[in-house]
Amino acid sequence: MPQNHPKLPGIEEIGYKFKNENYLIEALTHPSYSGENSLNYNNQRLEFLGDSVLQLIVTTYLYVKYPDTDEGELTKMRAFLTQKSTLSIFAEHIKLSDYIRMGRGEIKGEGHRRKSTLCDAFEAVTGAIYVDGGMRAARDFVVPLIEHFYPELSDIISGFNPKGYLQELIQAKMHSSPIYKLELMEGPPHRKTFTVSVWVADQKLAVATANSRKAAEAKAAEKAIMLLKDNREPLFQIDDMGHH
Repeated sequence: MPQNHPKLPGIEEIGYKFKNENYLIEALTHPSYSGENSLNYNNQRLEFLGDSVLQLIVTTYLYVKYPDTDEGELTKMRAFLTQKSTLSIFAEHIKLSDYIRMGRGEIKGEGHRRKSTLCDAFEAVTGAIYVDGGMRAARDFVVPLIEHFYPELSDIISGFNPKGYLQELIQAKMHSSPIYKLELMEGPPHRKTFTVSVWVADQKLAVATANSRKAAEAKAAEKAIMLLKDNREPLFQIDDMGHH
């Protein structure tokens, strides 16, 4: 665990005072800094933990706040609130970019401004707060940010971009990108329908039909997200392929 005491965000930024600041130092230590300084820790383990803590906090929050919303809509809302771009907005708001410890090369390339770096740091800080103060403290860190940026159901739904989120999901798991294929186009010119499939690593994940290609791609992405988030068969196939 870390012993040195760099500049750290205070209660004004994150709304929480650590009993053991070593957790916060670890959460803000990028692997590039750890490698350059021969440290035996970085923020990846806390990021791993924080990801799961965030999922539970957001799921519970949405379940309680929107009792009349069905599972499909709740899943889309959770996907939006836990995606890289959303978490990076939260991280910027609490000025985490000012405190992330990075290697010289990453600093030179402004890595502290990168969405993926900010997202990872936010997840790690969430994990650190959970370890230090428990689930209530972690919830009190995350929920005010959700309510500040997305106070209404419509704010969350309108912001959800299924193709963008699926891209993030696949890149994180496989360092690849989904491919959309037009399977079928039929009907008269004024009433055409488009059937589109979405593929990852030669595997068809989902198929959808709509009255425009763009809408069909979005629907196919939504179906793929549901499959991956529900831990159904395609997720395990992707994990297997991604580790070969």
